[in-house]
Amino acid sequence: VKVILNTILSQKYNVLSTPASFNTPMGLTRVIRERLEPAHQIFLAEMGARHRGDIRELTDFIQPSIGVVTSVGPQHLDTFKTLENIIQTKYDLIRALPENGFAVFNDDHGICAELYEKTKQTPKAIVGRKGGDVWAENVRLSDQGSTFTLCFRDGSAIDCHTRLLGAHNISNILLSCAIAKHLKLSNLQIQRGIS
Repeated sequence: VKVILNTILSQKYNVLSTPASFNTPMGLTRVIRERLEPAHQIFLAEMGARHRGDIRELTDFIQPSIGVVTSVGPQHLDTFKTLENIIQTKYDLIRALPENGFAVFNDDHGICAELYEKTKQTPKAIVGRKGGDVWAENVRLSDQGSTFTLCFRDGSAIDCHTRLLGAHNISNILLSCAIAKHLKLSNLQIQRGIS
């Protein structure tokens, strides 16, 4: 999602995103100190977690204005011990958003959808659900990439093509497009970024 979002947002903004898996306090600090410049308009910070409180620690110094919950699952149960600890840790990102922040959730018909419903304090979007905020129709997958119609709650739709393979990448694109729309990219800029 971070790479796709960077590509799309770069159609309008000067974007810096954390490279590789620089998603720890030390990694984020290095990127901020060594690469972040006044000319950057958007900073994309991947936030990793292996223990309860890891996301809260990262949000304390990053102070995000937009948060994306891509999935919640049993990753790192060896360190988190329970699924509830993972849920609460991921939701720390949403708790950290300012009152006018923007929360984006993947409609997984499970935990992420429940977190979306629970979120009341900030503007929010759910993607992947027809009639949600952003979804895809007419999806066609091939070994040459994917084509689909990108649909928005406001009634606009864009015919899109990407060289990325697989339905999972359509989901990642949808998450990115919700943010792009929120940040006022035009449909043409979004379409170009996807391609």
